Amino acid sequence: MTYNKRMPTLTAAAEYSPSPRIARLRERALAQPPALFFGGRRFYYYLQGWTAAEGQPLPLRNAMALANVIRRMPVKMMPGELLAGEHGNNTDYSNLVPGGLAQSRAAAENDLNLTETEKAEIRAWAAQAPFTWPAFTAPQPELQLAVEHGVLTVWGTALNHSIRAYEKVPRLGFAGLRAEVEEALAALPLADPDAPARRTTLQAWLILCDAALTLGKRHAARARQLAEESGEREWLDIARVCDRVPAHPARTFREALQALWFAHMITVWEDGVNANSLGRIDQFLWPYLEADLAAGRLNWEEAAELLATLWIKLYQAYDVQQCTVGGQLSDGGDATNPLSYLALDVTEGLDFVRCLSARLHNGSPRAFVERCVDLVSRGGGIPFFFNDEAIVPALVGKGIPIEEARDYAPIGCIEITIPGKACPHAVSHWINLPKCLELALNDGRDLLDGAQIGPQTGTLADCSSSEDVQAAFTKQFEFTAELAVYGSNAAELAHRLQFRLPYLSLLTEDCVARGLDIVEGGARYNYHSSAAMGIPNVADSLAALQQAVFTEGRVSAEEMLNALRTDFAGAEDLRLYLRNRLPKYGNDLPLADGYAADIARQYCELFDRFSTPSGGKYFVHLFTFTLMIPFGKQTGAGPDGRHAGEPLAYSVSPAQGRDREGLTAMLNSLACLPHDLVAAASSAIAEADPTLLQGPGRAAFTDLLITAVRQGIGQLQFNVVNADTLRAAQREPERYRNLCVRVSGFSQQFGLLDREMQEHIIARTKHRS
Repeated sequence: MTYNKRMPTLTAAAEYSPSPRIARLRERALAQPPALFFGGRRFYYYLQGWTAAEGQPLPLRNAMALANVIRRMPVKMMPGELLAGEHGNNTDYSNLVPGGLAQSRAAAENDLNLTETEKAEIRAWAAQAPFTWPAFTAPQPELQLAVEHGVLTVWGTALNHSIRAYEKVPRLGFAGLRAEVEEALAALPLADPDAPARRTTLQAWLILCDAALTLGKRHAARARQLAEESGEREWLDIARVCDRVPAHPARTFREALQALWFAHMITVWEDGVNANSLGRIDQFLWPYLEADLAAGRLNWEEAAELLATLWIKLYQAYDVQQCTVGGQLSDGGDATNPLSYLALDVTEGLDFVRCLSARLHNGSPRAFVERCVDLVSRGGGIPFFFNDEAIVPALVGKGIPIEEARDYAPIGCIEITIPGKACPHAVSHWINLPKCLELALNDGRDLLDGAQIGPQTGTLADCSSSEDVQAAFTKQFEFTAELAVYGSNAAELAHRLQFRLPYLSLLTEDCVARGLDIVEGGARYNYHSSAAMGIPNVADSLAALQQAVFTEGRVSAEEMLNALRTDFAGAEDLRLYLRNRLPKYGNDLPLADGYAADIARQYCELFDRFSTPSGGKYFVHLFTFTLMIPFGKQTGAGPDGRHAGEPLAYSVSPAQGRDREGLTAMLNSLACLPHDLVAAASSAIAEADPTLLQGPGRAAFTDLLITAVRQGIGQLQFNVVNADTLRAAQREPERYRNLCVRVSGFSQQFGLLDREMQEHIIARTKHRS
């Protein structure tokens, strides 16, 4: 493998190919051997520390519990590694979420990693019910009813979905972070009304820093032991690195990577693997690599091996630990650097799912876009794309200074945050907009069971125009939105009584300066993110009602309402007409596209009115995750010709199979949406037949992507696969074991998806032009 020194990427003739060492590490990660899993170890040590801290204030209890985990988790080091440490990937255990204690205790009963004595201790500790979900508010019947009938769902948590200020760990080390806390303590006026609470919180973070200072030393001692036992001097190299980090500032690229990995291990021990991401790695790691290259301490081949090792460490079958490359600098200049390309090269060479996104803007180098398209053409949906030209203005519109807005990064699937500065409460709730329309057409009643869910706004038979329908929809939507905000705000307030996140707070700006945990609103930016589901379905339905009922009179309002109530029983001709003959969003048609744009704008403008308990705003996602399937089951028939129970559209992608005019037409429809108002990110998956990216089509696809950026489309993901291949993968799953697809903000092996999700993906239009 060689690099062209004049270009920050591999030469065309010498792409990154994993060494035998990396190939072995890769295969071990893919096999997910039991040695990589610690079972209930994290849960046991956390519960042990929490119980030992009984009677202490909540900040101290959470910090002491996590500190006990850091000090006692097994030191696991595998032969051939370049980075040390394993977090144990304890996905069956949760300390903080509602019901987590019962779930974790049940998992512990059959855990071979725990002794019988430890299991008995867990039973005794759990009997004290240390983790409870406090009933902060009285029950809200309308909210409960709406949740039960699939109108919305509320999460509202600060858990998961973070990007911490990871760059501070290699830059300062935990000794430097500890010094920041000490400085804040020293500056705290004792007469400050909040001084007792702030002092307690800051002391909790000192406990956490002290525990983190031991992490590298524990691994260094084990490495030296392995060196003595095996005679392999590579262990001594690891020991020297771990002697330095994460306690002290990193001096080299290898030390920075090791510090980053240790920092992420603690994240997993506090808050789990799910959607805790690393952020803009090419920005905060490049100075270390640049210095190593200039000093001759490292060459490109060695740098690629080190980065590949981190990629392997991060591997999960379901992976939303996102890394981001590209984008803009704080002054608006292009941020792409050689490490941006190296991340793409290593991702391609390893050829497995690695959650990697690329930020693009009008000044992105064409070479960078082309390199991204090279990877996209291989299938698997990596990288996926975020548009600075839409997202930065949306963040600025929410009051974030443009210099900090330009440092945004996506979390997990597509959720947006300002790394190390924000508490985004990502996907705080979802609202099922087709269900809101259903209620608007049926006097607030559920079409499936007749229950009165929303306000009585009349039926479709009472409407004399499409404007009447929209007015009823607005009333149902606003009613639902207020319920959703109530639920999200109640969850935030309840979390303050239940737990603290000391490590996330330590790595979030302004928490230390304020002496305030992130759960209490200590972050510089606090907001909740509201997710809209089913905009394409509502747009198609409103277009159908306008044309078929109010313009052409093809069907009366009464007949349409009866067809919806009976799920088109005896009216199949009408359903097919509605589904196939009327304008559909995704085909560059003004009627349906205009409705989609209006609904999205209405959603954003409505949520601008609401505030959070921390004084923050509500940002908007146009995003369904995988909920388009279960929420579709709770949604009745639609005027767009959709049967009751069928899946809703994915995010702002057209409903499955409705986009028939080609990829350019679909992107033109997407461009109609007000992405520059959508501060928490929109999401769209476009399906492309592999032939579209072959030969001269590759350059044309690059042009298409660059044009989409100029059009202001906020976010794009691509599946490059045809339906025949997916059907073959269903018939012969072992033969297509490595076939990966873009699912819903994440990529996964097709064979690991359930049949229902496989069918949903197959039904999406596979564009050839």
